[in-house]
Amino acid sequence: MVCKAVLDNQISGNSNASLSAVWRNYSTETNVQRQVISAGYNGSASINLDVGPLLQLVEDIVKDKSEAESTQKTFRFDFQELQQRTSTLIPGLSQLIHKITCEISYDCPEKGTAHERANSLLGLLSNYSPDAKIVLVLAAFAIRYGDFMVTVNQYTNKSDRFVSSLVLLKQITGTLENENTLKSQTAVIKDIINTLLGTVYYIIELKGFRSWNNILSEIRINEIIYWMFKTVIHCGFTISDLCSGYTLSLNEKSELAVSTQKIRYYYEQLTTRITIYRKREEEIRVTADYQELLGFLRFPPASNIEILYYFISSSIDSKILYNPGTKVSTSLRFFQDRKVLILYSSFATETFQDELTFLERFYNNTHTRFGYEIVWVPIADQKTVIDEKRYNAIISKMSWYTLTYEAVLQVNRGLVHLLQKDWGFTGKPMLVVLDERGQVVRQNALLMIHLYGEEAFPFTPEHEIQLLTKISTGMQFLLVQIDATVSQWVKSKDQYVCLYGGDNIEWCKGMVQLLTTVTQAANIKVETAYVGRYTHHKETVEATLKAFREAKLGHSFEYSSSTVFWERVQKYVVHFGSHDVSEVSEGFLSWASSLLTFDKSRDSWVAIGNADHIIVFRGSVFISGLKLISSKLEQWKREANRVNFLQVIVEWLKGVTNKQEKHCHELEIVGNPALIKGDMRCPTCNEPMQVAMLYRCCK
Repeated sequence: MVCKAVLDNQISGNSNASLSAVWRNYSTETNVQRQVISAGYNGSASINLDVGPLLQLVEDIVKDKSEAESTQKTFRFDFQELQQRTSTLIPGLSQLIHKITCEISYDCPEKGTAHERANSLLGLLSNYSPDAKIVLVLAAFAIRYGDFMVTVNQYTNKSDRFVSSLVLLKQITGTLENENTLKSQTAVIKDIINTLLGTVYYIIELKGFRSWNNILSEIRINEIIYWMFKTVIHCGFTISDLCSGYTLSLNEKSELAVSTQKIRYYYEQLTTRITIYRKREEEIRVTADYQELLGFLRFPPASNIEILYYFISSSIDSKILYNPGTKVSTSLRFFQDRKVLILYSSFATETFQDELTFLERFYNNTHTRFGYEIVWVPIADQKTVIDEKRYNAIISKMSWYTLTYEAVLQVNRGLVHLLQKDWGFTGKPMLVVLDERGQVVRQNALLMIHLYGEEAFPFTPEHEIQLLTKISTGMQFLLVQIDATVSQWVKSKDQYVCLYGGDNIEWCKGMVQLLTTVTQAANIKVETAYVGRYTHHKETVEATLKAFREAKLGHSFEYSSSTVFWERVQKYVVHFGSHDVSEVSEGFLSWASSLLTFDKSRDSWVAIGNADHIIVFRGSVFISGLKLISSKLEQWKREANRVNFLQVIVEWLKGVTNKQEKHCHELEIVGNPALIKGDMRCPTCNEPMQVAMLYRCCK
């Protein structure tokens, strides 16, 4: 960027006084200039040009090769493509560009002052779009600048009599011989043109925004164009001063500094505002895509391809899908009229690899039998830099289709808005099920797969209701494939299982001893197992489990089993809470929410039951009940042998007063609480539970 000090150095003599005079002149002319600008600006300009090739030519002329290739990448074409694009574009513009060249050249003094010439250019280009106006003027300047630089470069070869004679005839030998002055002045011009190019690239980007018409007035585009014209004209005067033997006045040299300061001001303003405009444009685009997607979901199109366009990628025919297992690439059309399960996730969730392993088993066992495809669509934050090597390492472990690295950036932001706003996507894996017509069967099938396994397919609400009628609210459904020992206990029909948790080893030891005493007295067989607490601190859980094993209190879960147990309880609350109240969902919600409440409050708890039934107690209530029973063992034995053991223990514990300082229940839902339908009622008092917001960091 050209600095004010550098520009001032171009002004000899009393530079400060001269510059001040120019600013005074500018102030008095401002109103007149604005009137002229407004008159010369056509807001309905309809002539648009393919400005890319012209911009590349300008950069190639005014910049060194390394500079041109390392700056703007938007319009970089190879030479053959550049020839093709310009062969039809430039011939129709050559006469216009020639007229502009005359306007910016001091060789034609009858054209008037820089202000008059800028006004003339506004009229000449009034029917062109803003970006086309600026690029055409820059192209004319590039011709003027290029002619001069060709002379300079050839003059270094003293044996070229043609160039030497031309220089003598123009009387610019002194200019070309003074290498330091020549370099400093061309450097200033290059810096100014760089500022102009940066400004025009911003304008080209903004022109593609949906809010372009509003932006036009906000950035005062007509004033920017006027001052860009005037700055180019002053640069053209400087070139004339260098190569034509004309000598510019001090006032004219000073005006270059004023114009440059003005255009630098506009550039800096655009640099500041472009972030705001980009964000606003993104919001407009996301909202439009989101609304269009909602329309498709309400009224599905005839083909599922149109839905997949939104749900997977905005490219239909390109081979944006890759199967790491078969090494095959294909397009979205491969999924036409097929059931598609779309796995969404971020790149950095703790549970991603576990879910991947779990889903892999399900996919390998069912995908051929049920005839569906899975495709992984990673959802990356726009600020996240996606490493290609890491991405390829992740997809190499997958058996299903994935997006290619390039296609990840094409994921529809309206879809992301839908997933986050309406479907509760937080970055953790979510498996969306689409049928052959593209209709959404289930927003997240992972819960059903975790709870029902292969029986979850085809994930429809009707099929889920059938599954709900087949299951019981007991321990068998809870403990399947968690702990082999406990699973065997549950299968036995002549015994009960007692699961318990908490941090107090002494309490647990006392509870187990009391339970053994009262159950043995009634000749009832009960096996006990310590589960551990539900926490996100792996070290804490493992240390607690180790302490219980060392205390030899009986069977205890391994860390992995404890984690699966609590994750499944969480899933019960979300899954069954998302259904209308029924006997099955009420039963699951009652004991599952109780477990989470007791664990959250760091209280001890006990869950006792068999394959078909389960009852959960707060630890303090349960041990108080056991003490009451132990004080009346004879009565207890008679009742326990007469009716169902679980029913009797519930009746005995009803008489125990549970003094609580706070609420009956305090339940923390990990995931999307919006999935819970209606009120969540307290399992203890049956009152609707209050909803509170919880924020928790990754630690």
